[in-house]
Amino acid sequence: MNSFRRVSRMSATAAVAATLTAALSVSAAQAAPVNSSSAQLQDVNQLSSQAVEQVNSLEIELPAQAYDLAKQFNVQLPGFIKKPTPSVAGELVGATHAHLLKQGHHEDANAKNIAQEWANQAAAGKVTFHDNAGDGLTHLEEGSGNIYKLTESEAKERVDWLNRDVPVTKTDGTGFGVAQAFDGTYVYVAEYFFNK
Repeated sequence: MNSFRRVSRMSATAAVAATLTAALSVSAAQAAPVNSSSAQLQDVNQLSSQAVEQVNSLEIELPAQAYDLAKQFNVQLPGFIKKPTPSVAGELVGATHAHLLKQGHHEDANAKNIAQEWANQAAAGKVTFHDNAGDGLTHLEEGSGNIYKLTESEAKERVDWLNRDVPVTKTDGTGFGVAQAFDGTYVYVAEYFFNK
């Protein structure tokens, strides 16, 4: 309920901003000389378009129960509601985490935070991928890792691959973190390892 109130408030704010922008544009055009009002009008239009762009890019994530109820009652959610993260994303983080522990790495809270930062960068479209793998943009001097860009079915295949029952060779591990993000289409799983 609070999310819908917040959206209503933002819609009302956007409408008020648009009305004020139009009123300011008209009064600026009437009060200022022609060349000055043209510059002011361009500034106002630019600010207005930036505000509209920010409102249009807004996505609201609902609690998991809300998505379940919408699915149960066949309710079509509006476009500004973020698609729910598929359960396979959590399974993939868990399987990756367990696999890396078997390899001899050890969990590190800071590395996990960096992995989450990387996953979020990927979901925001800031990462370049080659064959569905990419690198994060930050903390590269402290460590390294990968971000994988996967469809839901590819994520399920990777979970199965990670969970297969085969011996794993232990290495002299390092601190690591694993995290995921979802952009509505792809699951991004990031693995980050601190340098030794």
